[in-house]
Amino acid sequence: MKHKTIICLLSLFIPCIGMQAQDITEFSPDSPGATTGPGIMPQWKVDWETGTAHEWNRRNGVHERTWLINTSTLRLGLTDNTELRLQMDESATHTPENHYTGISTAAIGTKIKIAEGKGAMPAISFLGTLLLPGGSHSHYLPQHVGIQTHLLFENTLNNSLTLGYDIGAEWSGDTDNPDVFFGACLTYEATDKLSLFAESYNLYNSQQQDDWAKPGHSSHFNCMSEIGAAYIVSPRLQVNLYGDFNLNEPSKYANLGFGLAWLLN
Repeated sequence: MKHKTIICLLSLFIPCIGMQAQDITEFSPDSPGATTGPGIMPQWKVDWETGTAHEWNRRNGVHERTWLINTSTLRLGLTDNTELRLQMDESATHTPENHYTGISTAAIGTKIKIAEGKGAMPAISFLGTLLLPGGSHSHYLPQHVGIQTHLLFENTLNNSLTLGYDIGAEWSGDTDNPDVFFGACLTYEATDKLSLFAESYNLYNSQQQDDWAKPGHSSHFNCMSEIGAAYIVSPRLQVNLYGDFNLNEPSKYANLGFGLAWLLN
């Protein structure tokens, strides 16, 4: 069913692909990383970002492993300043008591350019996402529509270093109390093809969360970090490798993933 859905979505873009024959030599993928860059897809260009990951989680007394079987994000440039985004993820989770699989993310959104970066002035974009709800039997999807709104910033520090940062509010769809997201990512262009990055991304909630702290405690903050690398195989294909760590309980959480970003036209 997942693959049929992707094929159907791609078929919707086929008429758009033929509207512009001009080729481009480079594009700016959003993956990897939890923070998102402000770059917009060129008009009528389609980017497919996909991958797989394995999460090991023993925070706050839980004991579960989750395999991200596949994540697929489609980005379509609608205008020079706006792109349409569609995402669908499928996961499988194993705990000592249970094992379940299903769609773990279903989302539609947009990214809109606000300002070009120049000198000390950062490039700025707005990212808005609707998280689609699942049925009563869904193990992953929210019961109600969730909303994520982010402001994305990026500064070019020199020929090799870029600093990206974003801040936003996220309503999960299961609670009225939003999380505040704030993250920063430093990217180093080691060569024309290889880039390395390190980032910190964090959530704050005005109500203390039990699953954000050690057993028997609660916390307002969930602090994460990620390191990784991306390699440009060709002007249309980038591959990446990354790892996430939880700073609240560093020894009890890890997430390792591999992905690719493919410019389809």
